[in-house]
Amino acid sequence: MLELLKTICEVPGVSGREHNIAAKIKEILTPYVDEVRIDNLGNVIGVIRGTAPADKKKKLMFSAHMDEVGFMVTKVDDNGYMHAVNIGGPNMISASYREVVFDNGCRGMLVPTCGNDGAGQVGKCVVDVGAKNKEEAEKVAMPGDTFTVAACIIPLCGTRYAGHPVDDRIGCAILIDAARILSEGERPANDIFCVFSVQEEINGNGGLTAAYQEMPDYGIAIDVCGVGDMVGSDPMVMKLGDGAAIKVKDSTIMCDWDLVKRMFKLAEDNNIKYQREILLAGGTDATSMQKVAMGIKAGCISIPMRYLHTSAEAFDMEDAVACRDLTVAMCRDAEI
Repeated sequence: MLELLKTICEVPGVSGREHNIAAKIKEILTPYVDEVRIDNLGNVIGVIRGTAPADKKKKLMFSAHMDEVGFMVTKVDDNGYMHAVNIGGPNMISASYREVVFDNGCRGMLVPTCGNDGAGQVGKCVVDVGAKNKEEAEKVAMPGDTFTVAACIIPLCGTRYAGHPVDDRIGCAILIDAARILSEGERPANDIFCVFSVQEEINGNGGLTAAYQEMPDYGIAIDVCGVGDMVGSDPMVMKLGDGAAIKVKDSTIMCDWDLVKRMFKLAEDNNIKYQREILLAGGTDATSMQKVAMGIKAGCISIPMRYLHTSAEAFDMEDAVACRDLTVAMCRDAEI
């Protein structure tokens, strides 16, 4: 799963411009599902058909967002510098003085215009692509083009890694690997929908429209969550190495309590290490799916992570494996 994560992290996909990562995920996912498509909004939706009779089987939708936080060019000035606006909430201190990559593969450096004093504000940073003038720079990118900090995955101690854009490519890797495992074993009783959603970082439209198309009985996001064992963090119970985080609530949702308890039991029955997640801020596709039509029972499996939206998003691969195993267990749960 680590090599899969590295592969999909290398493909840029700023919110609203996910076409390149969507094509890559569709290519990787296709052998593991019965059908796969890219919908009008750009979501990748893979379907695994269950074996139960139509009047008895449920629909389970898992959604991992494939978009990432980044930037959009707003102006190219006469000196060839590119001015930008943020898309989502990238950490500007982390992004400053870093290599950035455009959708077309061209690269540059994001630099503050007034030294370190401007490192925390996107309006006080520009992209330097080495151009001599506006005309040369516009051969690289034009206003409206997007870019992101260049990808990296760095090994740390033991089973821990850090890099970008782990949020939420690690959720995508977990969902793809779960589909692979299901394809190699007994087919589940229920229908499984593997959604790789767009625009989660800006409005959650991808998870919402995917759920509206399929109207699942359950909607489960696979995403990352903050932790309480980070320097300067708020007091939270989640921490790296304690297993899959099963969300109880965040600032946008109260998860369906019956579904949450079922996930606790599945983790215990399958010897999957888990922890309870009460996140003080933020949200996921679970919120988007919960609001569709008359409401969908929604929950979330989270990978604990430090330094969200930076170039140093840190996680424990053992937690990711626990999240994958819990996803597989939910797919195989005929009594959900």
